[in-house]
Parts: sequence; C-alpha cells; structure tokens
Amino acid sequence: AHSDDGGLIMPPALAAIQVVILPLYAKDPQQQASVLDAAAALRKDLTAVGMRVHIDDRLSMKPGAKYFEWERRGVPLRLELGMRDLEKGIALGKLRTGGEKFEVPLEDPSNKVSRALTDMKSELKSRSEQLKQRLIFRIESRSDFNKRLKEDEPGMMLVPWGGDDDDEDSIKEETGVTLRCYPLDQDELPDEQDCPLTGKPSRRWAIFAKAY
Repeated sequence: AHSDDGGLIMPPALAAIQVVILPLYAKDPQQQASVLDAAAALRKDLTAVGMRVHIDDRLSMKPGAKYFEWERRGVPLRLELGMRDLEKGIALGKLRTGGEKFEVPLEDPSNKVSRALTDMKSELKSRSEQLKQRLIFRIESRSDFNKRLKEDEPGMMLVPWGGDDDDEDSIKEETGVTLRCYPLDQDELPDEQDCPLTGKPSRRWAIFAKAY
C-alpha cells in the first residue's frame, strides 16, 4: 500500500531515516562551509526532539540524482538547503507523498517538520484505507467468486465462510485462491446465511485472495 512508481513510501513512525537534509553545492568555499554548518545545526535541532535525521553531504552528486535516490528509498521528508535558502533563513521541504515544496524556518524547524510528518501519516492512512476499500469485494454467490477471478485485478474477496481446512485446500487447488485472514471487525451474518463456496452454514466473514 505504501509505494508508488517512484519506489517505497515509508510511514514516518517506521522510517529508519525520517528526514534527509540535502545541503546544495556552492562554488565559494566559505559559502559552502556556511551551508554545511547550517545543515548540521538543522539536524541538531531536529534530533533534539527525537527525529531520525541524516545529512547527505555528497556535494559532487547532482541534486536530481540525490532526490531520486531518497525518493526511491521512501524517506518521508527531504529538506533542501542552499546558499539562497540560508540567506532567507529557510530550508525547502518536500514530502515523499508529493505536493508543493514548503518553507521550513531554520530558527525553529521542529514545529513545521513535526506538522508535516503528522500530515503525511494522515494522508498515508487515508490512501491505504481507500485502497483497501477499493479492492475488497463482497461475494454473495459462487458465480460472483468466479467472475472476480477473471478480472485483471481480482482484489480481496469478502466471503461469509462456512468451510473447513479440507474446503480451503480444495478451493486453493481448484482456483489458486487462499483464505488470507478473518477481519477483526466482523459484521453480523444474515440469518440462515450459507457459504457461497461450500454450501455449508456460514460462521464468520473471511478474506480470500489469489496467491501469486
């Protein structure tokens, strides 16, 4: 759920690196030293409030290549810091989930960064829930089940299950579909509900999906 065509998208709570700081190249050695010092100070401020921060100071590497690498690795937030940004007293932030770049004040960066990571967490949760709901299909008959298997994206099939281990094995052998889990939130089964896959009385809802 947490990925896209650009690579991994790590939820902030799970990311080994939550924020990567990218100091940009400056031709003037003194300006370069100032940028690197500001990056170190920025990391110190963020780590002081418990954030996991890395500085990518490979100055010989082009910014675009570094952006691509950290996006692919799924780091939640990158902070770009060049001489022009330093003169304005800001770093430029970019969330892995997309959106416009935003300014992070160097004077007090932790509040803005914390809010950004919290917003990203909420967005990931919303995306994941929407994806889950889009890919879950309630099965009412064997024909519903067979029809879903012919789709390019069969998804997860919610079945009022009444079978046993032998039934599971038979379905797997016949269709390649396996019982993946019993949802924690169990809706009440309709009265006298029979399992559409076995014809036996249903006992609880189960998720089936194709094995790859």
